[in-house]
Amino acid sequence: MRLNDLLGRHVLDAEGDVVGSVADVRLVQDGPMLVSMQRALRVDGLIVVEKRATRLFGYERHVGPELLRRLIHARLGDVWYLPWDDIEEITDDSVTIAARRADLRSLEDFARY
Repeated sequence: MRLNDLLGRHVLDAEGDVVGSVADVRLVQDGPMLVSMQRALRVDGLIVVEKRATRLFGYERHVGPELLRRLIHARLGDVWYLPWDDIEEITDDSVTIAARRADLRSLEDFARY
C-alpha cells in the first residue's frame, strides 16, 4: 500500500460511526540507518478531519494568524491525530480505529515536532 492510498479514506470509530477522512500522514525519521546515511521513515499516525479531506497548510494546528486558523477550522471541522498504534484495520475504503469518537484527541493536543 502507498501512503497516498490512505488519503481521503473514511475513518470509522469502534462503534462503526464515520469520524471523518484521512487528510494527512505523519512520518517520523527514526528508523534504521540507510545506505544514504539517513534514517528510514516510519508512519507515526494519521491526521483526520471531520468535514472533508482537503489540502492542509499547517493552519489546522496552533500556528499562524488566529483569524485564518478559525476560517480553516470552520471548513475542516474537528481535526484529530490518530497514533498508528490505535488503528485496528485498513480496508480498501476505510480505516477502523479502536477508540470512540468522543475519546479522540485533537491535533492541537499533541506536541509539535
